[in-house]
Amino acid sequence: MDWTINVIKMCCVFFGVASLTIAAFILFNDTYFNTSLQIDSELAAKFGDFFGGFIGTIFSIFSVILLIYTVVSQNLDVSKNGARDRFFKMLDYHGGNIRSIRVPSLETKKSEIIEEGRRAFVVYKIQLKRLLQAVAEIDQELSANLTDAQKIDIAYICFYYGQSDTWIDFIRQKLSFYQDGSIIAEMMLNKVKACEDLKLGRPNQTDLSSYFRNMYNAIKLVDGDKYLSESEKINLVKIYRAQLSNPELYILFFNLVSRFGKKWNANGYIEKYELLTNLPVAYCDGYDPKKYFNISFEEDEIEPWAN
Repeated sequence: MDWTINVIKMCCVFFGVASLTIAAFILFNDTYFNTSLQIDSELAAKFGDFFGGFIGTIFSIFSVILLIYTVVSQNLDVSKNGARDRFFKMLDYHGGNIRSIRVPSLETKKSEIIEEGRRAFVVYKIQLKRLLQAVAEIDQELSANLTDAQKIDIAYICFYYGQSDTWIDFIRQKLSFYQDGSIIAEMMLNKVKACEDLKLGRPNQTDLSSYFRNMYNAIKLVDGDKYLSESEKINLVKIYRAQLSNPELYILFFNLVSRFGKKWNANGYIEKYELLTNLPVAYCDGYDPKKYFNISFEEDEIEPWAN
């Protein structure tokens, strides 16, 4: 849509300059221009008819183009404001979603302690970290030679859907992609049971499903809008990105590397909008975000300053 505005703007400039140039050329032409104070009424009448008919037509065209530009520009602003309003409503929903999250402590002895809002993501981080460690141990025990991305996927599946005796068939099905998927599911459940002081098998899909769905749809809304320019889209997503705390970015990183990040990657949202740029690289328990996403990280700008 911006190119249409630019074309109309160029037409306005062209006709404006052309009108002034032609008017000046006619006014100072030897046929009509003289330095005497005498006025030739017949020549003046002819000049008026010529000037009004020729130059007036050009200025009329210029006025029509200017009117079109004004109408299109106003419609564009209305459309952009509509997109921005929808985006900020989804941003408000993100804030409300965060405030509604309430997670009991992982420690069984402190189950009465409830973490709310962004503090809940600290609890999520601790749980996912322990599950990642469990997957790494199983990988060594089975000599499965899992890649880091596969370890992340397995741990995140267990973190997201939870683990229990009644849920084991579902987890087996989700891990059937892997050669030892069924065995890994059993071993993960046993490790969760062995850690009696922590509720590592607790599911988190209820809160996180709506959290990530809203985030994805907000970015999709901005990215797919035909009226917003690329720079305007990037600036809006930056506003969303600025709302994310480090523990949120931690969970987001592992979500994006796992199978849940498939459509994010397919649409190029992660790298286009640098969603993880504020994530401290060493914050991810040995997993390097730079290995998975070709984006610039905020700490890359800080390190040269520190040196």
